[in-house]
Amino acid sequence: MRVLIALLVAGGVLSPTQAGAEPAEGPVIRSITLNPDSPVVGPAGAVRLVIEVVARGVEDPAGVTIEVEPGVPPGVTARPASPGAGTGQGAGPSAPAYIVTPQGTPAPPAGGPTGGPTGAAAAQATGPRARQGWETWRFLPDKALTRWYPAGRWTVTATARGAGGVTATGRAAFWLRRETRFSAVRVVGKGSEAVRIRGVLNRVDPQGYVDYAPFSERPVDILHRRAGEEDWEKAATVTTDVRGRFVRALPERGSGEWRVRFAQTGHYASRLSPVLR
Repeated sequence: MRVLIALLVAGGVLSPTQAGAEPAEGPVIRSITLNPDSPVVGPAGAVRLVIEVVARGVEDPAGVTIEVEPGVPPGVTARPASPGAGTGQGAGPSAPAYIVTPQGTPAPPAGGPTGGPTGAAAAQATGPRARQGWETWRFLPDKALTRWYPAGRWTVTATARGAGGVTATGRAAFWLRRETRFSAVRVVGKGSEAVRIRGVLNRVDPQGYVDYAPFSERPVDILHRRAGEEDWEKAATVTTDVRGRFVRALPERGSGEWRVRFAQTGHYASRLSPVLR
């Protein structure tokens, strides 16, 4: 695992883009954004991250570095985002933006000379020239995310280095999830009094023996939309069995449409079935 993570972190950084000219004392990280901000991996293929750090007061030539690793920084509680409302796929957490102040800024010495910089400002004046305007540093990790990386919360840590050894650190979180999917979803009428909704919920096999495996003991929402209406309403919730199967009989609601939905978790993505009549 250590080797895999090291390979993921190793990557290229493109030249920063100047975004303005404002004076700054020491480095400051304004934001960290990721694309995609909620990556989902399937049984095959890979997802490549693009990480952008907006900072200023960075010393040349490579004053911003990043680390990408699974887990939660010390003192931070990991909480998966709540599923989206309505019929959406579930809203993943957006990569948060952080305003970070410099760390290790030396205090101005007592009785410093007048008319000239002191403390951190003096270090900037005597050391290599720092970038003063907001700039975007774009990182393209060499290794992409696949099913073989641990699902759950990941943390991006960005470190900006300014003149005189002053640094600023910012963090952003994202959730790496594995795909889920429905199969054999059917809506069957039973006379004129009830309908029966059935199907199977699968997930990317966490053991890697097959592409998809049954997802047992998981809640599945059954949604209904009346004819001529746009909004969906939850008609019932059913739990899958050990083989990922679910079945539920409901009173007939007249003409309309049905579909089923699985809400995302910290490790698995949400899924919405096609519309069924």
